[in-house]
Amino acid sequence: MRLALLSLSFAALPLSAQWDLRLELPRPSGQSLPQTLLSGSGQLVSGDLDSGRGFIASANRRLFQLGPLLKLEGGVEVSQFTADGSLNQGGTTQATKLKQQGLGVGLHAQLWVPFVGLAGEFGLIQRLQHYRYDTAGAASTKDLSRTWLRVGARWRIPSVVVHPYLAASYQQPVTKDRPVKLSSSSDLAAYFSAQGSGQEFERLWTFGVGVAF
Repeated sequence: MRLALLSLSFAALPLSAQWDLRLELPRPSGQSLPQTLLSGSGQLVSGDLDSGRGFIASANRRLFQLGPLLKLEGGVEVSQFTADGSLNQGGTTQATKLKQQGLGVGLHAQLWVPFVGLAGEFGLIQRLQHYRYDTAGAASTKDLSRTWLRVGARWRIPSVVVHPYLAASYQQPVTKDRPVKLSSSSDLAAYFSAQGSGQEFERLWTFGVGVAF
């Protein structure tokens, strides 16, 4: 009898699902641009350019399952991160905008806690994104390829046919370029070049919803 009840409890876990669709709202940050100071110029960038917003939409499929508690998934995603701020130069303020958008492929593992609908998640995502920084009618662009680490958790909302859930995660690139220091505010070309050389977002928190079926 106990074995039968245990089997039924494990069967209630959403581990038989083949597909997993998820939409996340990230809070990317790490630019440190409001703290970028140029010699003799004071604070160059202000506003909220240090933190942003966006979305991550992903579709994942089960690749491997070991028992009722461990599952491995592979998937693809579409993502976009943006932030707005201002550039201060010569007593004037110029509106600025930063955008990273592109595709990604990932590999994710889920470790489920029996009977409570909670799972811990660990994954690696290879993101190919187009970076663009605009200000004062000029733009700097660069194509980025970064491997991101994802550590998160999910809670399954009880359901019979499909398995909706809430998810949260912390993500950061495994390797990344560091913001550079500039010595002059007169050379905007150098500033744009510095932007395109790695002042991308360095970390993000995400909160989202998904459904497994």
